[in-house]
Amino acid sequence: MSAARIAGGIVALIAGLLLTVVVVISFTGENLVQPEVSVAGISRDGAASRLVAAETLIARSNLLGDRVRAGTTRGQSVDTDGGGGGVDLVFRDGVAAPRQLTSSWLQIGESEAPILPEARRIEGISSLPYENAASFEQPGGRTWRGLHNDPVRYGGGWIIFGALAALGLFLFARGRIQIAEGEAGTTIERFSATERANHWMTASAFVVMALTGLVILYGKPVLLPLIGEAALSDLAWGSAWLHMGSAVPFVIGVGVMVVFWLLHNLPTRLDWEWLKRGGGMLRDDGNNPPARKFNAGQKIVFWGVVLGGSALLVSGLVLMYPFLFFGYDTMQTAQISHVVIALLMIALIFGHIYIGTIGMVGAFSAMWSGNVDRNWAKEHHSIWYRKVTGDHDADTQLPEERTT
Repeated sequence: MSAARIAGGIVALIAGLLLTVVVVISFTGENLVQPEVSVAGISRDGAASRLVAAETLIARSNLLGDRVRAGTTRGQSVDTDGGGGGVDLVFRDGVAAPRQLTSSWLQIGESEAPILPEARRIEGISSLPYENAASFEQPGGRTWRGLHNDPVRYGGGWIIFGALAALGLFLFARGRIQIAEGEAGTTIERFSATERANHWMTASAFVVMALTGLVILYGKPVLLPLIGEAALSDLAWGSAWLHMGSAVPFVIGVGVMVVFWLLHNLPTRLDWEWLKRGGGMLRDDGNNPPARKFNAGQKIVFWGVVLGGSALLVSGLVLMYPFLFFGYDTMQTAQISHVVIALLMIALIFGHIYIGTIGMVGAFSAMWSGNVDRNWAKEHHSIWYRKVTGDHDADTQLPEERTT
C-alpha cells in the first residue's frame, strides 16, 4: 500500500473519530445559558445581601431615569447609592448552583404563564454614547443564540470533519490519480506568472480568514478551557483584525480572477457530461471526459468562491460597521449567513486543495511552476490541450466529432 493511501486512512480515522464526538455532543449536549457572575450589596456594617443589591440597583436605575428626563445626565456621575443607604455593589465570579437556578427560571407554572408578557423589544434609558445601548431586550437575540450555539457551531464540526473524513477515505480507497500514459517529459504552459501570483494571494488571504474566523467562532467553547481568558482575549483581538485585514487582498484577488477566468468558467453542455462520468476520477485508463481549460469541478470551485466570496463581503461589511445602516435583526441574519457560507466554502476549498496536491499526480505544478506535463493536459483537459498545441489526435476529439 502506498504512503498516500496510508496517510488518507490516518486522516479518515482521525477525522471520523472527531466527527463522531461532535455528532454525539450535538445530540446529547445541553445548551443552557447559566449565570457566571453574582452581585451583592455591602452595607455600612459590612453585611452582604442580595436583597440590598436588588434594592440599590432599582434605586440607581430610577435616579438615572430622573436625570435623563430632567436633562442633567451630561457630565454627572451616576455611580451613587441612589438612596440606598451608602451601599456598595460588589460583583463576584461564580454563582451558587447556577444550573439549578437557570432550570428554575424555565419552570413556568400554569398560574404564572398567563401573566407573563410575550417576548417583545424593550427600549429603556442609557447614558452610554453608542448606538442601541438603550435596547434592553430584543427577542431575535434568542433565535440568533439558538442557531449560533447549536446548529451552526455543531454543524460546522460536521462540515469540516465530515469533509476531511470523506477526502481521507477517498484517498485511502482510490489512491492518487495517476497519469495513465506516464509523464511525457515535456510541458506546456497552463497559467501565467500573473495568474499564479493572484491565485496564491487570494488563497493565502482565504487561509488566514478561515483560521481567524474559526478562532472567533470556536474560541470560547474550545480554546478558553485550554489557554485561559487572557490568552484567548489577545488571540481573539488579533484574529478579528487579521480577519478584516485579509478580506482586502481576498476581495481584490477574486475580482482579478473574474477578469481572467470568467469566460472560461461559463457553463456548457460538456460540464454535464463531465459530471455524469465523475470527471474520470474513478478509472485509470486515461479515458476521461473532454474538458476545455476548466472542467466542471473547477467551475464549481470558481463560482463557489465568486458567489460565496461576494456574500461574505456583503455580510462582513454589515458586521464591520454595526448599526451604521442596519439594526439587530439584519446584523444577526448577516452573522449567521456569514458563518454558514464560510464553513461551506472551507469544505469546498478542502476538496480543491486535495485534488490540486496529493489527490492527482501532476496537478500541483499548474499553479506552482505554471507548466503541466503534456500527457496530463491531454488526459484531463483534452480540448484545451488540442487548442494550445494544435494536436488533433482522434483520442482528444469531442464524441460528436469522432467518425466510425
